[in-house]
Amino acid sequence: MTGLDDVQHLKLADPSGMLAMVAGLPDQLARAAAARDALRQSAGPVHGGGFRSVLVCGMGGSAIGGDVAAVWAAPHGVRVVVHRGYGLPAGVTGDDLLVFSSYSGDTAETLSAFDAAGAHGAARRCIATGGALARRATEAGAPYLAMPGGLQPRAALGHSLVALLTQLHHAGVVPDPVPDLERATAWLQHLTAEYGPQVPEAENPAKQLARSWHGMLPVIYTGPGLASAAGVRWRGQINENAKSLAMTSCLPELDHNEIMGWSALPEIRRAITLVFLRDRDDSVAIALRMQVTAEILGPRAGHMLWIDTPGEGLLERLLGTLWLGDWASLYLAFLNGVDPTPVAEIQELKRRLAEPRPA
Repeated sequence: MTGLDDVQHLKLADPSGMLAMVAGLPDQLARAAAARDALRQSAGPVHGGGFRSVLVCGMGGSAIGGDVAAVWAAPHGVRVVVHRGYGLPAGVTGDDLLVFSSYSGDTAETLSAFDAAGAHGAARRCIATGGALARRATEAGAPYLAMPGGLQPRAALGHSLVALLTQLHHAGVVPDPVPDLERATAWLQHLTAEYGPQVPEAENPAKQLARSWHGMLPVIYTGPGLASAAGVRWRGQINENAKSLAMTSCLPELDHNEIMGWSALPEIRRAITLVFLRDRDDSVAIALRMQVTAEILGPRAGHMLWIDTPGEGLLERLLGTLWLGDWASLYLAFLNGVDPTPVAEIQELKRRLAEPRPA
């Protein structure tokens, strides 16, 4: 498929309904108040806090909510770190709050982290649709918040984010997130008129972004913080939805190493769309570095473009930017002629890892 403006053809190319899943993000965020009230009913009043930091343990789409929470919590003086892996990182103590996020409830790495946490005496909280994580949370007496099922984990960002911020608020770590989530919901509803499939490509930033990525390798450069979290999400969505490779790196670190990688392999460089994703909160130093880096590398890439994060408030900008990437990766899938929903290689990997191996 090369055209993106025939809505009926887009739906036919999307037999598993990823269009509806992506479009459902505002509705997922709108569940914030209900999630807050449900947790209060099941786990009692808001706790007193006093934690040193927060560690969110999750993988893939279930970990992205942690990246968003880290950006949102930072202005409130709260340090949120995302752990993607087995077990726990060194240094975890009983002064830390640990939140385990797994959409299926059966993610091997997250279950490993939950089990390891039992020996540290750290407070544990869980988010899942069910599975082994829900059972272990119940057995351990850890506050558990259920998410609605039936989605791909990467398409459940709103549910996982709402559940995570609700857990952090109930633990006394952050203020009530509902007001910010409600403003972000209204903003995304507004953006539907810009990003949705009914909007022609000539007027649709998400379709235009997908077009710039088509047949190319997207390389996304950002500053730290908000834009960096968005870059991670964009890469993952391009990988899973469009079945395409993508890269993301963050300034200023990339200026100390990766910038040198643009010297060789001109045939590969001509196949790169270099995206500079900038945010209004980028420091003066980062903005200058980004401009100079673009001046040096832009002529070496096949295509280069600048994107500014849309919106006003921090959570509005962050979720609006993530949603732009969600839509663009979906349109890229259609341009690539692939069904965005299945993740065959991930399923094959899980199946093979579960097979008995010779000793």
